[in-house]
Amino acid sequence: MKSTRSVARLLACSALFLAACAAGRAAPARAQLNLPGRSDALPFSHGVLAGDTYYVAGTLGIDPATKQPPADVELEIRLLLDDVKHKLALAGMTMDDLVSVQIFCPDLALYDSFNKVYATYFTHGYPARSFLGSGPLLRGCRFEVIGVHFRRW
Repeated sequence: MKSTRSVARLLACSALFLAACAAGRAAPARAQLNLPGRSDALPFSHGVLAGDTYYVAGTLGIDPATKQPPADVELEIRLLLDDVKHKLALAGMTMDDLVSVQIFCPDLALYDSFNKVYATYFTHGYPARSFLGSGPLLRGCRFEVIGVHFRRW
């Protein structure tokens, strides 16, 4: 019941936001956006929309069935980038609205593997990007991505 109300609130907020934008009115000054099924116990939002700029929180490539990263590196990258796409959709954005991204990875030898998959997610050029060596990531993931997105009108 609680998740149904959360989904309904999310859809209502998203609809109001998109309607305001389509009508040429200013976007809300700030809106916190979260994917359905998210626990309210977590002390962060999946993303925060501030005007036309959307800040997406750290995203991991977790298999929804196991709640762990898959053994296959390419599948982990796809799960990660698909999750970013879902978070962007909350604000009516796509991967092409991404202007800056940081990728954290404890194993820099995975750079080429990441690039191979990452390149397939864009149709209008690439955002500015950093690929940073890191310490261990949550849940044993090999990648974590954060991004800044700007709505293109």
